[in-house]
Amino acid sequence: MKKISENTYQVLLADVKGNEQFFYSIFNLLSERLPGSYIVSANKEPLAINFFSSSVKPLSYYCKKGFVDYYMAIKIICDLYKQNVFLGKYGYGFYCIDLNDIIVIDKSIFICTNPHIIRECRNGQLIFFSPFNRAAEHGFYSPEILKLQSIPSKISHKCFYYSLGALAIYCLVGKKLGNSDASILLKPISQTKLYWLILKLVDQDCERRSALII
Repeated sequence: MKKISENTYQVLLADVKGNEQFFYSIFNLLSERLPGSYIVSANKEPLAINFFSSSVKPLSYYCKKGFVDYYMAIKIICDLYKQNVFLGKYGYGFYCIDLNDIIVIDKSIFICTNPHIIRECRNGQLIFFSPFNRAAEHGFYSPEILKLQSIPSKISHKCFYYSLGALAIYCLVGKKLGNSDASILLKPISQTKLYWLILKLVDQDCERRSALII
């Protein structure tokens, strides 16, 4: 992320070639929510995305300040889920999420900027052909990702649901889910729509997970 003038920012991927779907997943969200966003290209090849905003900060900033409330948590889930759905249309999906990869634009738009946490997705299964990181300090990984012992392997695309729910819990209460009971951590919002949404996202049984976005 780069600030190029007072109210103009730029998303610049080190290598767009090979990550085109991820590049356009970012542009899809930006162009929808921030009219006037545009792609910077050279020789018809996309290089970066410019957009106009009054504020761009990492999500970690809001977590440290305790600024993530009920409604912001909903937006985090909705925007990252939407980015993942866009990737799914082109045969890719997130296998995890990392707090440090998420930027917050105008306090209301949430975008993941790391193309290295996506994998090819076939018939609802993420495909792992090469080693991948699952030990990042601020990463959120599903139980099945942590148990993966060999490659190549396939895992349900719903592993991302768990990561998304675990991230939301951390943003709301400042604690990682780990082996804790999600319903206890979420007690401050018990019985709300967001409470039930997150519990469905972090169900230990991958097949029972769902993302019924509010």
